[in-house]
Amino acid sequence: MTSNIKRIVSCIILIVFCFVIFSSSCFIITHADHDCTGENCSVCIELVECQKALHTFGAAVAGAFKLTLTLCITAVLSKVIIKAHSAHTTLISLKVELLN
Repeated sequence: MTSNIKRIVSCIILIVFCFVIFSSSCFIITHADHDCTGENCSVCIELVECQKALHTFGAAVAGAFKLTLTLCITAVLSKVIIKAHSAHTTLISLKVELLN
């Protein structure tokens, strides 16, 4: 697969995840105060499924976010450390002329 196809597939998956999370949240919000018909209430069953989906996707998103944040912090710290150690503070690098 080329990188463009991988990027398109990743964007489609991201859109699907966002849609599932958004629609599950909207369903829970709009049907929270429904009139329950009893043990086999179809709305209650759907509410439970939406809560499961949010819990599952929420854990996955939190894990991915944590990993991404850790990698970004590590990359930034590495860049700062490399810049600090590679910057030579000699007279030549500071462009100071040595005149006697």
